[in-house]
Amino acid sequence: MFLDCFATPDGRARFHTVEHRGAAEQACADYPVHLTTGRVLGQYQSGAQTRRVRALPDDGAFVELHPSLAGRLGVTDGAPTRITTRRGSMTAPARVVTTIRPDTVFVPFHWVGANRLTNDALDPSSRMPEFKVCAAAVEAS
Repeated sequence: MFLDCFATPDGRARFHTVEHRGAAEQACADYPVHLTTGRVLGQYQSGAQTRRVRALPDDGAFVELHPSLAGRLGVTDGAPTRITTRRGSMTAPARVVTTIRPDTVFVPFHWVGANRLTNDALDPSSRMPEFKVCAAAVEAS
């Protein structure tokens, strides 16, 4: 698709500049880190189908955080860790990794809990919900 031309009268693409807008909910004193959610390789969407396949890895939900954040909070790898947002909280084992920013935690959305925490603010242009980022607090559980 669009290998030779775009669906415009002259076949050329149209680009428009847009202003960057940060997340609707920024980190603050009560919720000092960003929570982001996403996929893990072996699961799909809610996992309702993929978790039935025994050959796929299914370690359950986890909280991924940077060693410096884990150290400040007294969280150790594998220890129960509580994530709290303005909408609720969940507890899952910690995964302490260097592949995430120190001001951000990650929780996969395939298991119950993560999507209940995120913000449903809408993008003003596309009207897509902002399910991928919100402000959060983290603590050893």
